[in-house]
Amino acid sequence: MTENKIRVEYLMAWLGTATLAALARFELPLEAVAVGYAAILLGALLVAWLLHLRIFLYQALVLLALAAFRLSTYNFFRLNESFSSSPSSLSNAIWAILLLAAGVPVCFKLRQTGNEPLKGLQQAAFLVRRPEQPMFFVPAVLIAVLAAVKLTGVVITGAWAVEGVLIIFLGFFARERSYRRSGLVLLLLCALKVLAMDMWKIHDTGARYLAMIGVGVMLLLGAFLFAKNKEALRELL
Repeated sequence: MTENKIRVEYLMAWLGTATLAALARFELPLEAVAVGYAAILLGALLVAWLLHLRIFLYQALVLLALAAFRLSTYNFFRLNESFSSSPSSLSNAIWAILLLAAGVPVCFKLRQTGNEPLKGLQQAAFLVRRPEQPMFFVPAVLIAVLAAVKLTGVVITGAWAVEGVLIIFLGFFARERSYRRSGLVLLLLCALKVLAMDMWKIHDTGARYLAMIGVGVMLLLGAFLFAKNKEALRELL
């Protein structure tokens, strides 16, 4: 009897959230649908944290995938040069990503540090125990993609570099090794992009050689510092 009651409560919770998501899909402007999904996600996370109802955490993870899919297939697609993109398309995409990122601190509160059983969710055990991981990396990837879609040339590299540095600082603040490593990977990607693409768009041969030398010196300096402080960096990274 008790198990059936729990199942009914879970069913009602899913139906309620699905109703809100449907309202966002059909009542909001098309550019703002992702913002609606992200707002519902943030609300579900707050309910899961304040009322200790983990069913709403599961719903938030589903809404995270839904919001990311909507941003990727509609909002970012509308920002392509082939469309007459309006300012609202960009602003709604930014607001949606910010709302998703706002869920990261709440996910730290919901993180499981013990070995609590997860009935029926064994395949997604990591996402449920460590929700701050998908809740951080999805907005981070969306920001990088948005920069690649909206910006051009070396400006993309600069935006990625700034994001990488911010991610590293956030990783130190939150004491999350995965965040710090992802920031370093993004910075390495920036260096590779400079060497493989941006460098060859510089028409001045002298400036091109100087830029190549500068990138090479920075990479060598980074390798030297890593070698000299390998043990200390290993603990941090």
